[in-house]
Amino acid sequence: MRSTNTKHKILAAFLVALFIGLFAYNFNHGERIQFQDGLGWDGSLYAGWAQRDSKEVILSKTVPAYYIGRLLPSVIVHNVSNLLRYDISYPVRVIQAFYIYNFGLLLIAGFFTYLIGRHFEWHLPTYFLACTALFINYPVLKNASYNPTLVDISAYVISLVIFYFYLRDRVVPLSISIIVGAFIWPTLLYGTVPLLAFGKAPFKSDRVKLHANILALLIPLLWMSLAGYLYFFEGLRQQNGTTPIRLALFPASVILLMGYMYFVVRPFTDVGVWFSALRGVRWYRVGLAAVLFVAIKWVIGTVAAPGGDPLTITSYIGLLTQASVANPLVNVIAHAQHYGPFYVLAIMLWPQVSSIVKEQGAGLVFYIALFALLSAGAESRQFINAWPIVAVIVCEALRRRMGTSEDWAFYYSVLAIALVVSRFWLDINVGPWTGKLLEFPDQMLFMYTGPWMSNRMYEVFVAVTLLMTVALAALLRNLQPGTAGDRSPQH
Repeated sequence: MRSTNTKHKILAAFLVALFIGLFAYNFNHGERIQFQDGLGWDGSLYAGWAQRDSKEVILSKTVPAYYIGRLLPSVIVHNVSNLLRYDISYPVRVIQAFYIYNFGLLLIAGFFTYLIGRHFEWHLPTYFLACTALFINYPVLKNASYNPTLVDISAYVISLVIFYFYLRDRVVPLSISIIVGAFIWPTLLYGTVPLLAFGKAPFKSDRVKLHANILALLIPLLWMSLAGYLYFFEGLRQQNGTTPIRLALFPASVILLMGYMYFVVRPFTDVGVWFSALRGVRWYRVGLAAVLFVAIKWVIGTVAAPGGDPLTITSYIGLLTQASVANPLVNVIAHAQHYGPFYVLAIMLWPQVSSIVKEQGAGLVFYIALFALLSAGAESRQFINAWPIVAVIVCEALRRRMGTSEDWAFYYSVLAIALVVSRFWLDINVGPWTGKLLEFPDQMLFMYTGPWMSNRMYEVFVAVTLLMTVALAALLRNLQPGTAGDRSPQH
């Protein structure tokens, strides 16, 4: 057994070396997005703020409130570059600065993955799965180098940090992490403040009661009603260039999207359990969370550009829903292509995943329920702040499913699927930029993003997702569990 583990450790170390080597190669030789000399759309804003004096940017009151919630990475890149006397005044250098910053963050993510594994008492097999889930996917292995000036990796990593401090019930570092996250990814604030407030208050729910099923049905009904009202009465529309709704499939798209929302929130809608959980809440945490929320919103409102934010919560829901009914379950297809086999495993193992979430307390239940609901959106990047936590819990669910046994054929098979679906091997820049997002060559980039996934690529990715699902189902069936229901550490 020891010699077998040594062999797997050597191979794991070799894979880590290849991962680092790929990032080193892509520093100078990797593809970059063709728009704005490698800066992209939002990335050009973040790069521009990084090139300017941070104090001047913050006090200028020219940054919209939405982007104040994404400003911190630019501030860090600017000040670290100044400290190191690294000139980022032109595109190539600012891209490289963000690239190095992102790589440093991924190293931090690796460290916190190790700490989270220690909390769950993982051993090599589960660490192997977790590293596959977190680092072998499109956002990390491809998009992080293709469009490095985005803040996606910052959101990815801070969510792992927040999760670790939540698991350890460390209030002060958790609060600091929440403050940091609020200026990296705007929607984080709405999930992490309840995470702090509710903490690890017990959330004991064995089976879903009738009223919980009814509430789980009401949520998508109210959601779709709001989206319909905004579309028909307020004139809210997706921007030009997104995938138009297929009217022939529209009823199926609506029903399946509502079914997805019902499925993901159903384990968390027992009102009686929520009231019981509230009795276990430490109210000083609620006060601290409220103070943090008000203070952060005040800071954002004080330094943001006047005129308010055009993207409100209701308009966000409306636009998200319009994109998600363009094709049946386009959100599921997009997420499966973006995050790879572990998203499909999350769906397949959702009862076990949700059970582990509930074990960790009411704060995590709220966080996962909120972002599971928002995963109804087809733009997978908007889910990136929640995905690392879901991925870790999927790995813990697999560990418990297998008990004390180890199945390296399963681990390597999942790794192989993840590598293929990550598309790190596929060139995106196969032709000059045309601005026609639903046609090739532009579709080589936008086919990975639900609202801009063309009908033809949707059909291709449906086939890919089905093949991946069948393969994973076969692999799960062949797993040889140790002790059924074993929740003890691996040995």
